[in-house]
Amino acid sequence: MRKTSSFINGTLLALTVGLILLGVIMVLSCSQSAFSTSLDSNVYENMGKQLIWFSLGLAALRFFSSTDYNVWERYSRPLMLVTIIMLGMVFLFPEVNGARRWIPIAGQKIQPSELAKISIIIYLSSVWADRRERLASFINGVLYPMLFVGIALALILLEPAHSATFFIGLIALTIWFVAGGRLLHLAPVFAAMTTGIAAAIYAKPVLFKRILAFLHPEEHKSDKYYQVWQSLIGFAHGGLWGKGLGESNVQTPFSETDFIFSTMGEELGFMKCSLVLIAFLLLIWIGYGIALRCRNPFGSLLAVGCTTAIGVQAALNVAVVTGSIPTTGIALPFISYGGSSLLVSMSLMGLLMSVAKDAFDEELEKPRRRARAIA
Repeated sequence: MRKTSSFINGTLLALTVGLILLGVIMVLSCSQSAFSTSLDSNVYENMGKQLIWFSLGLAALRFFSSTDYNVWERYSRPLMLVTIIMLGMVFLFPEVNGARRWIPIAGQKIQPSELAKISIIIYLSSVWADRRERLASFINGVLYPMLFVGIALALILLEPAHSATFFIGLIALTIWFVAGGRLLHLAPVFAAMTTGIAAAIYAKPVLFKRILAFLHPEEHKSDKYYQVWQSLIGFAHGGLWGKGLGESNVQTPFSETDFIFSTMGEELGFMKCSLVLIAFLLLIWIGYGIALRCRNPFGSLLAVGCTTAIGVQAALNVAVVTGSIPTTGIALPFISYGGSSLLVSMSLMGLLMSVAKDAFDEELEKPRRRARAIA
């Protein structure tokens, strides 16, 4: 059977909506668990907010999927400038839990570092689609295009949001490598990343304590490793088939956000959680398939960026809650509670669907509208 964009996009939409609805159910389940110890709160509040963001996300997905993705190449530079301005605006507002990461708008909080994912993916896909022949030069092919991105990452690091900085930097490296970047250029890039990580650990000793807790979990299970330790206990209690929705009794902090997968492990069990991982793997396989099939260099890099953003974020979150890597603040796409994260994830899926229309329906393939190259 000949695959068409309708079939591919229908599959992507089904996977996306299925994961989101599962997330809404799990957010309610986490709230019920928290509600048992906090009777003066509304158990349906988080679920209601998540459904509102889901509705906005559907509109965003529809908008990006129905818009010719070539349009975004022309606006890649203005989008980066707006993103940098928004990242700077977070410092105008008071700290929340020791960080400045949000802009309050109409009673809701917008997280610019989430929106930066879209802008940086579009910007780098545009720049390196034009500069593939110049990637042999480190200065012209890598350093100049990364100036805007470097400013954005520096602002995210100052919030501070170390995990988001590392994650977005990893997306940028993936796009650069797929565009044709030379492995020789990885040496200065890794040197810069190592220096940045060392400086962050020096400035924030809590990061070093997280690494120590990861290396010696038994010694830190009551403080820095408490979240992961409780998460592992939840997985152990869940077994193969789980205890049932709303039946979790392991109190993992941030159970509805960063550690929602551990609640799923306890309530749904290993078998059902495996189906969730298979859904993510299928989504990633389709996304990279779209990138390989698309003959438009901008569309191909755009598909790589969108797929990497979803896939790596899911992999990092699952790795943290299973104790495979040190603790980070990365949410599980589509499932974790959080409006900005859900809206951005659905927007990325919309962009991917737009690329699929060209990749699988050749008769609909549109000529690329080249953006003005930067110096």
